Amino acid sequence: MAGTHFRNPVMFAGLSNNTKWFKDLPVDHNPNYVVFNDDFIGASLAQPPWNTSLADGGASATTSAVDLNGNLTIASQATTDNNGACVVTASTSWQPAAEVVDSTGAVTNPGSTIWFESRLKSADVDQTNFGAGLVVTGISGLEGWSSANRISIESADGIGNIQFVTDSSSTTTTNYTTGAGTLTDPTYVPVGFKVHGTSRVAFYVNRILAATHTTNIPNYELQGFLASVSGDASGTKSTDFDYWYCVNNRNASELRGNI
Repeated sequence: MAGTHFRNPVMFAGLSNNTKWFKDLPVDHNPNYVVFNDDFIGASLAQPPWNTSLADGGASATTSAVDLNGNLTIASQATTDNNGACVVTASTSWQPAAEVVDSTGAVTNPGSTIWFESRLKSADVDQTNFGAGLVVTGISGLEGWSSANRISIESADGIGNIQFVTDSSSTTTTNYTTGAGTLTDPTYVPVGFKVHGTSRVAFYVNRILAATHTTNIPNYELQGFLASVSGDASGTKSTDFDYWYCVNNRNASELRGNI
C-alpha cells in the first residue's frame, strides 16, 4: 500500500477469534525479543536448557525421534499413583512487568508482553495432573509447580477440563473451561496465553480466547515448565507435548522508545 512503511519486522495483527493470540507477535528474527521454542525433535531431551531432576523413580521424560514434528512424553511408572515428572528450563527469561507512566502521561516503561503456547494431549485426562506454562524458580518435587507462583494451563485428576491459573504470593485465580476446553483421551489441543504486563492474562484454547485474568498475576522472574503426574495406580499415565514456545519483549532500558 502506498505510503505504508514498517519500522520493525512485519507483525501479524489478525483480530478474528482464532488469531487474536497472534496480535503483534514478531514473525521474524528480532533482537528486541527473547524467544524460546522447542519442538522436541532431538533423540533426547536437551540438558540444558531443560532440567529433568524433578522426577519420581520410574518416571520418564523422553523425546521421540520418529513422531512427525517432534514430541515430548512425560510418563509415570506403571501402576503407581502420584508418580511422574516436571521439567523446567534452566533459565528465567520471562517476567511480567507493569507499564510505567510519568507525571506528564508519557510512557517511560512499556512493560512486558509475553506470548506462550503449547500443544498437548493426555492418555487419561480424568486421572492425570498436568501443566504447562511459566513458574517461579526454586520449586521442589514433581508437583511443586501446582502450588507455586505461576501462569499456567493445567488439569487435575477427576476434572477432565482445562484450568487457567494465575498465582501470586500463594493466592490463586483459577478458571475452569467447558465446551472446547473439555479434554478427550488422547487428543491434541493447542493451549496458550498472552500476558499484558501485570494487569491482564488472556488464555486461549485452540487459539480462541477462553478466559481472562486480571488478578494474582506474578511479577517474579519465571522459568518454563511442563509436568505430568499420575492420578491413580492403574496403568501408566502420560502426557505428550508437541512443543513449548514463549516470546517476551526484551524491555531493556536503552531500548525503550527505540523499538
